[in-house]
Amino acid sequence: MIEQLIQDLGEAILEACFVYDNARSAEKMLNWENLGNDNAAWTEEGPYLSAGANIEQINHEHPYCLRISKEFAMAGYLVLGDSPKQEENGGYKVPLSPQKNKRNSRVEPVIAKLAIIELFELYKQFLVSFNGPYNKKKLKVWESHLSINHIVKIKTLIDRRNELTHDKNSPLATMKEAVEYYCLCKALAKILYNIYSVSFKNS
Repeated sequence: MIEQLIQDLGEAILEACFVYDNARSAEKMLNWENLGNDNAAWTEEGPYLSAGANIEQINHEHPYCLRISKEFAMAGYLVLGDSPKQEENGGYKVPLSPQKNKRNSRVEPVIAKLAIIELFELYKQFLVSFNGPYNKKKLKVWESHLSINHIVKIKTLIDRRNELTHDKNSPLATMKEAVEYYCLCKALAKILYNIYSVSFKNS
């Protein structure tokens, strides 16, 4: 039971990191602020696209263009209508969220948020199987079996998931936070299942 949760959590965080690295790499290639082969975007830590060893490297002296999917084109039509306002440069302004994080990324907050919410749902589904403390009401039933440290950590998981789900203005999520959230879900699931096995299972 716990083994399946650990596998599911692991797959979820790896999938999120894979999608993030791909999306962030493409986002960097499209950004005019990243021009120049000696730009920090291409010389510091990843993710970024690179040619393989012993192959001519990608030219970063100009930005690249993104050919959008049919789904994105249809979404644009549904949101903007069939005659959107054209900009001076001939393009069309797409009303994306203005929020970017300190790394000038729009993709990181979106992917990290979705990853955290999915990790919590997997964690919650596991806890539901033995009536564990997946919300504050259930936590009250368990409080006498938990340390203050565990209670604080459980509340942290619940509060952050609720904040990201219900509060549009919540602090932006990061992939570092998503990986830390994964670690906390995994650790607490093991602790809570052990407590259940000792204190609740046979009562």
